[in-house]
Amino acid sequence: MRRFIVLFSVGALIAATSQVILSLGIHPEHLAPLGWVLPGSAAFILGTALAVTGLLGLSERYQIEAAHLPALIATKHVPDDLDIPLRNAEAVHSSEQRFWSGYCQAALALCLFFGSLLGMSLFLIENDTSFVGYMAGLSADIAIFGLVGLLWMAHALRLARLSHLSAQSTGRLLAHQPDYRPEEEKPAQREPTRVRWGNRPSRKRLYGNQLERSVRALPAR
Repeated sequence: MRRFIVLFSVGALIAATSQVILSLGIHPEHLAPLGWVLPGSAAFILGTALAVTGLLGLSERYQIEAAHLPALIATKHVPDDLDIPLRNAEAVHSSEQRFWSGYCQAALALCLFFGSLLGMSLFLIENDTSFVGYMAGLSADIAIFGLVGLLWMAHALRLARLSHLSAQSTGRLLAHQPDYRPEEEKPAQREPTRVRWGNRPSRKRLYGNQLERSVRALPAR
């Protein structure tokens, strides 16, 4: 994760410096020669490619660490006294949102600087600003939007790194925990069967004997 942050930062610095150089060479009074424009354009393309590669590496590494967290949380037994950054699925979802928020903010911070410098250059050229005024306008833009973009980018990369560290630490801790075993259900207690005595005469037999005695007691006709 750290090397992709460094790669993105170096690429953003190269691209921003190249754009500043190219912006200084497009003023009508001081057009830069072709031998200056071509290396500046190549450096801008190289810096942008490095920055994009760093962003792609950030997202890939985080997805590798966070993809298996829901399955681990569902299958592993987590003790209450275990100090774990992401204990449940809600915490994982919150960490994921924080990472993608920082990821998008880092890209937007770089685009903000590029857009502001390009817009300022075109605005000053269209208004026929002198080269001195053009330099002053670019310097003010670099000071303001460059500082804002730098602070915003640092905050965004910090959010992304914290989310990645939380996912990585959670995955390592859960991997060493035993699997979750649900409590076995106790079998339902059955009522004891009632014992019937075999020598007790049945009700049907008892009624039959009484009927037979009554018939015998009747006088013969």
